[in-house]
Amino acid sequence: MSGVVVTRAERLGHAAPSTVRVVTQIVVASVVAGVLMGVLWWLLAPDVQGVVVDGGLGVDAHEGRHLFTRDAVFTLIGAGAGLLLSAVFAVWHRRNPVAVLVSLAAMGVVGSLIARFVGGFLGPDGDVSGLADGADVLFPLRLETDAALLVWSMVAVVVAAVIALFREDRTPWAVPGAGTGHGAGAGGFGD
Repeated sequence: MSGVVVTRAERLGHAAPSTVRVVTQIVVASVVAGVLMGVLWWLLAPDVQGVVVDGGLGVDAHEGRHLFTRDAVFTLIGAGAGLLLSAVFAVWHRRNPVAVLVSLAAMGVVGSLIARFVGGFLGPDGDVSGLADGADVLFPLRLETDAALLVWSMVAVVVAAVIALFREDRTPWAVPGAGTGHGAGAGGFGD
């Protein structure tokens, strides 16, 4: 035995996809997921009834609780998107864990921004121009907590890192030219 570690993919003749291909797939999937997340947020978030007060839009305490619920719905959908995408891409591209991890972290924020825009576009606009005080208007669908934009990325990074740590083939993490414990020079970033 030569001591060189050969992965199952190499035995089957499959080469690892390029980093550009991995990043492109994650970008496309995240944009699509961001649009779907925005539509889901619009469908699942509760309506908040506002009242015109001095030319602005006010909300009472009871309806104000629904503003928190809107943020919670956005956060949960974002966590689900991060979990799903990271599980799929971390397993599918397990030979490029660094590209997967960095791409998921960056595109999680972008996907959340897309979702916020789509949900806000589809939801009520909250325009109060020309309305008298006391008129009821639906509060616009907007995210009150900007920290919710980071949930998708945080969940995706944690899941991708856990999957990468518990996989069989650790050669993409190895330093080029360093031994892997099974033999000298096996695996590296160029595999």
